[in-house]
Amino acid sequence: MRLPFHRASIRVRLLLASTTVQVVLLSLLLANSVRLMNDAASASLDTTISQNASMLHAMATAYGEQQRYEALEDVLGELLEGSTEGLVYVRIVAPDQTPLVSAGLPDMAQLPAPTEMGGGFFSRLRGDSLVHVRHPLLLPRNEVGFMQFGVSVETLAAARRAITEQGLVIALVEIALTFLLLSTVGYLLTRNLGRLLAGSRAIADGHLDHRVPARGDDELAVIARHFNIMASTLQRRVAELQESAARLKASEERHALAMRGANDGLWDWDIPAGTAYYSDRFCEILGLAPGTLPNVPEAFLEYIHPDDVTPYRERMIAHLKGESSQFMMEHRVRQPAGDYRWVLTRGVARPNGKARVGRMAGSISDIDQRKRAEQQLIHDALHDGLTGLPNRALFIEHVNRALAQRRRDEGFQLAVLAINVERFSLVNDSYGHAIGDDLLRRVANHITSMMREGDVVARVGGDQFAVLLNGLQNSAEALRIGESLIALPAFVVRSADRVLHPRCRIGIALSEDEEDAQALLRDADNALHKARQSESAPIEFFHASMHAQAVRALQLESDLRWALAHGGLAVHYQPIVSLTTRRTSSFEALVRWPHPTHGLLSPSEFIPLAETLDLIHDLGMEVLRITCADLRRWRDTAPGIPPARISVNLSARQLARPMLTTELLAVIDRHGVAHDQIRFEVTESLLAHPAGPAMKTLRDLRAAGIEILIDDFGTGYSTLSYLHTMPCNQVKLDGSFVRSITEDIRLRAIVRRSIELAHDLGISVVAECIENEQQLEVLLGLGCDFGQGYHFARAMDRDAAHEWLRGELPSRQAAH
Repeated sequence: MRLPFHRASIRVRLLLASTTVQVVLLSLLLANSVRLMNDAASASLDTTISQNASMLHAMATAYGEQQRYEALEDVLGELLEGSTEGLVYVRIVAPDQTPLVSAGLPDMAQLPAPTEMGGGFFSRLRGDSLVHVRHPLLLPRNEVGFMQFGVSVETLAAARRAITEQGLVIALVEIALTFLLLSTVGYLLTRNLGRLLAGSRAIADGHLDHRVPARGDDELAVIARHFNIMASTLQRRVAELQESAARLKASEERHALAMRGANDGLWDWDIPAGTAYYSDRFCEILGLAPGTLPNVPEAFLEYIHPDDVTPYRERMIAHLKGESSQFMMEHRVRQPAGDYRWVLTRGVARPNGKARVGRMAGSISDIDQRKRAEQQLIHDALHDGLTGLPNRALFIEHVNRALAQRRRDEGFQLAVLAINVERFSLVNDSYGHAIGDDLLRRVANHITSMMREGDVVARVGGDQFAVLLNGLQNSAEALRIGESLIALPAFVVRSADRVLHPRCRIGIALSEDEEDAQALLRDADNALHKARQSESAPIEFFHASMHAQAVRALQLESDLRWALAHGGLAVHYQPIVSLTTRRTSSFEALVRWPHPTHGLLSPSEFIPLAETLDLIHDLGMEVLRITCADLRRWRDTAPGIPPARISVNLSARQLARPMLTTELLAVIDRHGVAHDQIRFEVTESLLAHPAGPAMKTLRDLRAAGIEILIDDFGTGYSTLSYLHTMPCNQVKLDGSFVRSITEDIRLRAIVRRSIELAHDLGISVVAECIENEQQLEVLLGLGCDFGQGYHFARAMDRDAAHEWLRGELPSRQAAH
């Protein structure tokens, strides 16, 4: 197929062909230019997004750790106010979609979806396009929200449009000029010259891979071959230059990003020349305007804290001598306002090849926040967060230092005061912990204000303070200071319109032979414990016996728990005798503790301890279990002896248990003991509230066939007005009545009337603590039914009680 212009002249054909090639090449160039422009725009956009993301993430993390989102929103709001290019809005959203920060574009009601940055993105750009970027964000308490921001691509879109239009205009102009040029030169050039021209034009247009056909051996062919060699060489050199430029640019960008990310300032010291370079960021860290720091190494030394200059010089000289591989030092620098901030200076010296250091360069970092945080952590670790006073650890350190001074100077005396606020828990329970905390702060301020110079006040517990008194003259001075602290200032509870008058209890330990701060504070605590138990003495000095008592109490606590768990308790039985027949009618079970070290302990030594440790119910159930087991054993070993009845004591804490009746009956039934063989004794103070849980428990026990005895009758809350409401079978007159009944006529009349009233109500009466025959005769004359005391028998162990019953067997059988 022939072209329509196959008969045209060479010039015309050359002109048309060249024009066509030019159009095609320019089209490809334009397309390639658009592609490169899109790539460049994409890279620029990526860099912008990355920089903004890094900046916003750093700000969100810094403000988010302090929960200062409002402050962050204000900063971003000022930054983005009126912004139409680059970063235009920022949103930070919590995991529950709650917005935390909203800056820029206030009219945006709903967050748009993140922009897909796929192929053909820049071909879809419009002048008002926004790129929406969303990144996950780690919030406080390990919650993951996200951060979204928008970047305006209006500038990129406009640039792309302008470049495209300019490229098109340039291409058209170039085609026109080429057409005109070829029209003129076509007269002179042959076809081979046209190829050379096209090749040179291709090279000029950047198509370095273009080659000119070289056919034949004429001069033009030789020129064409040399032209191709030149093009190949040029293409290789240009490729190498482009690769080097790309690597250099990437390296520069990495270095710039790294320095911006590290937020460090750079310095460079030319040692032979005696000059120094300080970057803009270096000057900013010093609080100076960029470029204002003189370019001499001595200029920086003027800003270092005076206490740090000498260590700085010594460490720098050591590094320059080769004694360290890197110079590194944390120190302080002066700010324009006169305050100081912490920085970290690092650097490395480089020899110049002549065994001398010719250059040293490094960086400076702002570590002020980290150093202040470390100092705050150290302070918090050694101080009480509520009052700001030293805590126990720091107080112990102060006492140890004072003891060390005392070892150097025997005349130096000191004392430790343990101070407790009376009824502080009542304030907390009545007015709340906020009022309690306010009271503690006021107490701390008051104690601190009363101290002498050199004394130390600390908070060592919830409502307990400690004071170290240094340089005392004698113990009287410690007592005088303690007395001044007993009465605290009045405390007004505004929310309740009340005025409190708090007081203190104080224990004092003197540094007589103590060589250990822990022991001294322990002794003060022991003295405080005694002061809290005293009704008249709010201040107690430590004595060696207090420590022994405390150690014994702790040991007894551990031993009591072991005894309850491993059956280490015993039960003794004291007979209750009929006054008319002088024969045993029942026993009272009394717990005893045969301690492996201290021997047989009386109940007065361990019953209060069991109450304090909340072990009284376990102890009571253990007594009931042993009693039932002994009754079962007596019945099995001597079936001919009539069954005995035994009364077991119940405590107030036991009677507060809602399921106590079920627990008691379960133990009795498990041992196969008849209900009428067990009786329970309770103190009359438990019956002062007829509607309380104790009354219901006692009624349930009586309904199950178990008798109830009222112990210590007449000493507590009993009155004749509610004696008839007591669910009891027997009352026990307290020993205080019996001891004086032979001398006190009026007391005798009271006892007579009480016995008569009890009999009228169908209640029998037992008199406790009968110690002689005279007391027995008086009580018998008053109509008392039963008696108990040393006059008849002391409490005896299981085997002795069994023998006691055996000894009374003939009399019992005769009576029966």
